[in-house]
Amino acid sequence: MLRLVASRSNSIRSIASCVDSLAARALSSSSPSVVAASSRSTSSFPSSHQRQFSSSHDDFSPQKKHSLDGDDNESEILKMIDSHVKSNNIMLYMKGSPSQPLCGFSNTVVQILKTTGCDFASVNILDYPDVREGVKKYSQWPTIPQLYVNGEFIGGCDIIQDMYESGELKELLQPVEEAKE
Repeated sequence: MLRLVASRSNSIRSIASCVDSLAARALSSSSPSVVAASSRSTSSFPSSHQRQFSSSHDDFSPQKKHSLDGDDNESEILKMIDSHVKSNNIMLYMKGSPSQPLCGFSNTVVQILKTTGCDFASVNILDYPDVREGVKKYSQWPTIPQLYVNGEFIGGCDIIQDMYESGELKELLQPVEEAKE
């Protein structure tokens, strides 16, 4: 194994020296436009064995994902979640959409809600990383999906499934559906 690693290391050095010699030949006999283009390349591999291209567009540079770092941002997200939960009689935070759930647990809850015939609002937390983390803080529940009925957190997939099988979910949702009519 060590011999294989050593031979790969020697091969990389050999390739690097070939590239350097070819670049040197090209520089000595080429036009200024080629020199300018080849001046960006490095003469040896960086320590991470990845080439660094300084002319790369900003769209391709690593981007920091939004997070709940700031208290202001976190409070805004929590206010938005609170608004969703209170303005929708039945609110589901899930992975995917009701027409295309992207998680088996989310799919189970959607199928149960569809079986009951109730209308519900949903948010695809995969599209909104801040909401994904915020809803966990809002409910103090670590998993998705999360179901809220009349502004109250009901639970995740296992709880919803148990409530459905025992008939409790139908009892809970029936007044919501009757109030809507």
